[in-house]
Amino acid sequence: MRGSWTRALLAAAVGTLLGCVAASAKDYAVQVAYEPPKNPAHEEIAKQLREHQALEKIRDHMQGMRFPRPLTIKVEGCDGDVNAAYDPDEATVSICYEYLAYIQELSHDIPPVGLKEGLTPSNYVVGPFYEVVLHELAHAIFDLKKVPVLGREEDAADQVATFVLLHIGKNETRRVIASLAVMYAKEAQDEKPGLKQFADEHGLPAQRFFNLLCMSYGADPKTFGDLVDRKYLPSERAGSCSDEYKQVRYAVQKLIAPGLDWRPRTGKEHVAGSR
Repeated sequence: MRGSWTRALLAAAVGTLLGCVAASAKDYAVQVAYEPPKNPAHEEIAKQLREHQALEKIRDHMQGMRFPRPLTIKVEGCDGDVNAAYDPDEATVSICYEYLAYIQELSHDIPPVGLKEGLTPSNYVVGPFYEVVLHELAHAIFDLKKVPVLGREEDAADQVATFVLLHIGKNETRRVIASLAVMYAKEAQDEKPGLKQFADEHGLPAQRFFNLLCMSYGADPKTFGDLVDRKYLPSERAGSCSDEYKQVRYAVQKLIAPGLDWRPRTGKEHVAGSR
């Protein structure tokens, strides 16, 4: 993996993704770990992540999140499985080196629409990386803080991750959402779903694509209005997107933020939906 991968990761301004207040002395800290890769091809990925302290930067911006027991975020080899997961028994978020390699592979085949959004092989990886970390952290929050979830938990985790990503700087938000949309669109194009995929607890890539666009448009119609104009987001769906975003915002504010002493950063950064 090229060194530009992690440099682009750090350039995403981790601090704008997760803003927290200080934790009390009795609160458990979030722990991070870099497991040795099982596949020698992933050695460079591990080296770059360690050198630039990618996980530590995420941890440092989570210290205001109070949990009843320690939470660990780690990267590890998964024997060829392109995956990421939260283990409730171990209270551990695991990101596979294989998944990071998959993101890097996608970054070398950015479609024209992505190039028009300013995506490059170096900055493309930022969105998918943070989305998968935030998605799995959402599972951890649901579990450790006993947050009630109505509906599929995978959908709720997607919504929380997207909500946080929509609270970064305006220029970064557009590029991050674009990179995720490109990834979902590519996966939807490659997948021919059958009964097994329809029965899965995860949404289909095409569904995640439209949910992502709808949340984004609902949060900020000015920044994402062209999604409807260019017919990426059907007008029939767009009409309900503002309400869909407000529903997620209300749930985060009422069910998640108070129990974690957490809030998106305030200040000069753009907060989608705060018009």
